[in-house]
Amino acid sequence: MLEKGIISTRQFVLMLFIIITSFTSLHVPAILIQQAGRDSWLAVIGGWFLDVLLAIIYGYLGVRFPGENFVQYSMTILGKYVGRIVGIMFPIFFLLVCALIQRGLSHLIRSAFLPETPFEVILLSGALIIGFAARKGIEVIARVCEVIGPVYLLSIILLISFILPISEINKMKPQLEEGFPTVLVGAFMILTFYGICIMMAMFIPLNNKIENGFLAKFIAVSMGAFFVGSVVVLSIMVFGYDEVKNIAVVGYSLTRMVNIGNFLERMGIIWMMIAVGAGILASSMMVWAFSLGIAQISNLKTYKPLICPTVFLSSIIAITSFDNHAEHIRFTHYTYPIIAASVESGLIFLLFFMALILKKRGKAL
Repeated sequence: MLEKGIISTRQFVLMLFIIITSFTSLHVPAILIQQAGRDSWLAVIGGWFLDVLLAIIYGYLGVRFPGENFVQYSMTILGKYVGRIVGIMFPIFFLLVCALIQRGLSHLIRSAFLPETPFEVILLSGALIIGFAARKGIEVIARVCEVIGPVYLLSIILLISFILPISEINKMKPQLEEGFPTVLVGAFMILTFYGICIMMAMFIPLNNKIENGFLAKFIAVSMGAFFVGSVVVLSIMVFGYDEVKNIAVVGYSLTRMVNIGNFLERMGIIWMMIAVGAGILASSMMVWAFSLGIAQISNLKTYKPLICPTVFLSSIIAITSFDNHAEHIRFTHYTYPIIAASVESGLIFLLFFMALILKKRGKAL
């Protein structure tokens, strides 16, 4: 095994939670509100339910192929040639997600705090930290997640307590104004963002209790859905649907509304610090997963020499793929869900059914 680190179930949960919230808390709430309107909270619940169903399959395959992640059991199930073609799709997807997180965080930092600083400088500065974290290995990342994860969860609980007094529940009405089809579309869209925690398949072989894979995913996605749902509902009740659909990062805008007795103000800075830290951790996990997956496909002895080239590649993709932030948002809204659904659902269903049809099991069984 190229990665010899071991993680606990608690670390497993918090790592997945950070991945979900880092990717979804930037622009996804605004995109979801544009798609499902005042019924976005129903879409959040629908996406959660669908993702839990997917987690059952990932958890089952993790137990059926002990000690193997989906890059490895792709080759076990489909053979070394076809299996490599399918297996490499997962690392490539992680590289894409890393680039999207890097670009989203860099834009947020630039627009909120460093408007005069070149975008490339901000992104590459973050890339150095991402590469450093990824090179330290999964155990170090897991321990940092144990610190950042609870703080991130506590931040949304505090935000709810501070914002509820100025919220107006009447702004959530009318419900189901455009019927269930809009909610279903929103649910499938948010599923593709929850679904990034297909990373669970990379973590299961490293968990000290592989049978806890589904439990870890269930807890993590439930926490993530609570986070996203809270941001969506609070933003509509505070700003109103007509205004909030034009706000790019609603979570940051909500924190700026916190003002307790003219004493506790500018909470947006604290939220930004937590969000950026979580985003760096999530990106480092993507870099780690890409490097490990490529090393396994290529039969390399170690993945660590791939870390620096991977960070450089993801940074180049983040910088050159879009001419402006509007193009980034359009890609996230329309193109990314199609790519994500193909990998997160399409490929895993293929592996699941082929494993059953060909009666393939892990070597340890």
